[in-house]
Amino acid sequence: MQNTFHHLAAKKIKQIKTSNRHNTMHKRHQYNINQIKKILQHNNLTVAKANKTKAIVTMDKEVLRQKIDTFIQEKNVIIGKDPTESYQKLLQKAMQKCKNLVEKNTC
Repeated sequence: MQNTFHHLAAKKIKQIKTSNRHNTMHKRHQYNINQIKKILQHNNLTVAKANKTKAIVTMDKEVLRQKIDTFIQEKNVIIGKDPTESYQKLLQKAMQKCKNLVEKNTC
């Protein structure tokens, strides 16, 4: 049994070594993502979805916070009751249907 696992592990390691080009691309993408994160943090920027399009925009965090506050104050929407309980019930029903994903003793 151990010999089989040893063989499978050796085969997987060989695949990883031969696919070194993919790992290089991954490292390059990860480096770029980290650089973008640093720029966003340094300039106090955030990424947000543009209105009614699939585009994304970068904007100052404080400006975004002000726009959200203004929107909430202008709309003055009051919710009759806390929707948390109804969402929890929906989640519990969905989880009961997915018995393969969630074991009962872990909940």
